[in-house]
Amino acid sequence: MPKPQPAQLPAAVWHTLHYEWLWVYRAPVPQCGVWSPEIPVPAGVFFVEQGEVRIQADGKEILVPRGHAFFSSPHLRRHWFAPGTRLLSVSLRSQWPDGTSLFRNALNFASAAPALHKATQQLFASIHGARKSVTYRQAIAASACSAIVWAAREAAFSAWFVVWLETLQQLGVQPVLQARASRRRVDQLVAWLQSLPPDHTIPSLPPGFPIGIRRAGQLLQQHLGIGLRTFMERRRVDLARERVMADRDTLKEIAFALGFRHASHFTAWFRRHTGVSPSAYRQSSAEQAA
Repeated sequence: MPKPQPAQLPAAVWHTLHYEWLWVYRAPVPQCGVWSPEIPVPAGVFFVEQGEVRIQADGKEILVPRGHAFFSSPHLRRHWFAPGTRLLSVSLRSQWPDGTSLFRNALNFASAAPALHKATQQLFASIHGARKSVTYRQAIAASACSAIVWAAREAAFSAWFVVWLETLQQLGVQPVLQARASRRRVDQLVAWLQSLPPDHTIPSLPPGFPIGIRRAGQLLQQHLGIGLRTFMERRRVDLARERVMADRDTLKEIAFALGFRHASHFTAWFRRHTGVSPSAYRQSSAEQAA
């Protein structure tokens, strides 16, 4: 059966797609032989240049052997690295204006991808020059550059992005372009809920929103399988995970930002939802980033 042809859309539609690279690194993993905690990850791809990786995502476990790539959906996952594992990794953000990911949940699979591997090696060289190894922590560290260097890096990423899209097309993965009206309403609702301050629990919908709070809960239950209260609590947990992983603020500052009056209450709440304390989660996540 022939593969479906890519959708043809006006350039004005594609111009609304927001895409950017987040990091590019190449290095041995710092901790092997143990499962990471469940951590939020952006979209991206990593290549196993040495060793072996196991991924738990979407209720399944995926083996990524040496020489293969893992295409990651922006979601939660756990991973395990064999001793001596070395990765080449790119992470990116690609979203429509309503916050919908370009490939939604179509990723989270392993495959050989030699053309993309070569393009990723070229991207690494464009971003990091002659360096042979750059860790995750080094890759995400803030740094200053000139306008010319910034433009060159963006151009290099755009060239890589083309190969990434071509590779996914060859693997039979198509981008998510349009949703049904009910799905669009859910996407609009989710985008608005995600924009709220993190200490919100059950919000009142803004004036002029086309549905009421009861219908909002019904839509979330119908399309996502969870109610409004659970959605807001999971969102708060996801934000807590991201803030703890970022390693920029103290745990006390994160607790207050998330609406907790006492850091000890935040620690107990975080442990209840993740199984570990915020400090242990931060340390483990830093050691297991991929």
